[in-house]
Amino acid sequence: MEEIITLDGKQFLNKKILRTLMYGEGVFETFRYNKKLPKYIKEHHKRLINGAKVLNIPPIDFDTYINYINNTVLKHKNKDLYIKTILVSAGNLYFASKPEKSHLLVIAKDYIPLEKKEIILTVAPFKRHSSNPLVKIKSTNYALNVLAKRFAEEKGCDDAIFLNENNEITETTTANIFWVKGKYLYTPSIDCGLLDGITRKIILQEAKKEGFTVVEGRFFIKDLKSAHYIFITNALHGIIKVKDIML
Repeated sequence: MEEIITLDGKQFLNKKILRTLMYGEGVFETFRYNKKLPKYIKEHHKRLINGAKVLNIPPIDFDTYINYINNTVLKHKNKDLYIKTILVSAGNLYFASKPEKSHLLVIAKDYIPLEKKEIILTVAPFKRHSSNPLVKIKSTNYALNVLAKRFAEEKGCDDAIFLNENNEITETTTANIFWVKGKYLYTPSIDCGLLDGITRKIILQEAKKEGFTVVEGRFFIKDLKSAHYIFITNALHGIIKVKDIML
């Protein structure tokens, strides 16, 4: 059966990433490469593969994954970099078919620190459902995050908090969220529908070592009002203090 695909009127021959382009069928990891691979690079690879399993994308082994990253870094003149690795799918373009192959796309660009030491959050104007399997993986099906981030910036904020179907706090568009009250550290449970972030795990471990009582549970925006300190975390920027939440 003949199939013709054009891009801007010209025949499009490279169909390797069309499944990812058409359906958001891909998984990614983002981290900082500061002269060397991050300490928890194996965790990034593991999470990438776990996400790939959800979408039936053929995996990439760890050594190949590292090799592709290092080859990309060597081509860049700087060595403090933002790195994004995307495992894209390839195969039959019928949407319900399973991917036949995968390819790794690596993006390396100069790392730019956040300009602000403190950020302002708002609440996304729509909810995410806790049963959605995509909220627990780093999927390239990212349109909801894009819309929520745009909403936040148009409102004069830096990021938006997603609530689930029960109005429970989950995470922001790019980070896990925490808050401190005395010697208690609070964060939403994974069951609320959020990514089990690598930095999130580290924060929970270190907090316990520092004598904090860690509470993972189901919380609402009102629970943030009495917090002594609110912050968000991700693997690219680490810990980011939240100055205010604009409702």
